[in-house]
Amino acid sequence: MATATLQTVWDCRWSRPGHHITGVSENLQPETTWVCTRDGDRRAVCGDECVSCSRWEPLAADAAIQLSNLRGAIFGDRVIEEAPAPTATEVARAALRAVLVVTALTFVAIGVTVLSDPLYVPMTIALWLCGAAMLGLAVFGQFPAD
Repeated sequence: MATATLQTVWDCRWSRPGHHITGVSENLQPETTWVCTRDGDRRAVCGDECVSCSRWEPLAADAAIQLSNLRGAIFGDRVIEEAPAPTATEVARAALRAVLVVTALTFVAIGVTVLSDPLYVPMTIALWLCGAAMLGLAVFGQFPAD
């Protein structure tokens, strides 16, 4: 029975992300996306080369955890941090703002449907002003912290 092993460049112990400059086209980059450090120097490699490489070694378990940090190294100097979970107060504020936006859209929609006769123009304007006030409260409203 034969066992097939998938050899990928990011799972190799010797592969590292290449040095890239943000905003520069791929053909002008100082290194390719991946480099091999097996012989002590940095040599450009591609995925096809790693598939058939006889010197390919699997990544150790402790180094596999560090692969989650490679995204920042590959895509520039941006630091990607996990956002903290929203508190109950923040969720309540977001829900209130959503309700205010829906209410504003409802006032505007009712104003459009009522606008069928010149006598209803003042009522339509009043509905639109209510909608604008609700939208303004949703966007610029300062709600208490707790």
